[in-house]
Amino acid sequence: MSYILLVLFALVGCFGLQALALKAVGGRTTKSESNFFSSIGRIQAGTVGKPEVMLLGSSITGRLPDRANGFEGFANMGCDGGSAIDALKAMDSGILPIAPVVVIEANTLSKALDPTPSEVGAAMGKPWFRIGMRIPALSSYARPSAFAYSALLGQRIGIYGDPESNDGLGVTSKPSAPPPTTEATLTDDEKALIKELVPLLARLRAKGTSFIFAWLPPAREGNPPPPGWILRLVSESGSLWWDIGSEASPELVTLTDSIHMSAPSAARTVITLREGLSKR
Repeated sequence: MSYILLVLFALVGCFGLQALALKAVGGRTTKSESNFFSSIGRIQAGTVGKPEVMLLGSSITGRLPDRANGFEGFANMGCDGGSAIDALKAMDSGILPIAPVVVIEANTLSKALDPTPSEVGAAMGKPWFRIGMRIPALSSYARPSAFAYSALLGQRIGIYGDPESNDGLGVTSKPSAPPPTTEATLTDDEKALIKELVPLLARLRAKGTSFIFAWLPPAREGNPPPPGWILRLVSESGSLWWDIGSEASPELVTLTDSIHMSAPSAARTVITLREGLSKR
């Protein structure tokens, strides 16, 4: 019995230390030892409280700062190696809460055309995921390794800077209706995904959510038009479109590799989002 009590006290102490560590880093870590735990932790953290804007997407979105970095009202729920669709499906099934505004990263939506089930999507239906949503000290973003990996990521990408700054990416447009596309350009898989997602988005919109599909930096190489099926999805779902990537001033977009933004550019992107959303 004394051994069991000792273990229980040790566990309580560890969880208490994790809770204090979370408070010290702003309530959330940004990276864990794998893409899976990084994504799970990021999504769990995004459900805390009542954010005004949820950012859904891949690791491109995952690099963006949010309320944990002083960008009030924004919750980053990017899924490393995935897309926004898993989070949207979890919202539709009631696993995840919704926000008044949901920004959907368009850059990696084509990943949703792969019929292979997502590991992160499957995990969101597990009891331990929901426990982590409700108890931060038991979440994936409170894993001890996450604090070390977050510090290493910070050294690599730099600092986000002043969240009160108005220095965006030089984009003057705002979310608007998408340009037209044609049915003939769509594959059967693309048509099937549109048929699945349009009613899903309608159900979420009926609960008070509005959707903006945004192409985030970097711009498409050579800056061709965005995929036609994505524009068709945006149009048929009654959502808005915003091509930030092609409109951003190139000198303001710096990358740490071929697709992921540095911290200063990621902060400029959220500032641009904040300004554009206020103009809708």
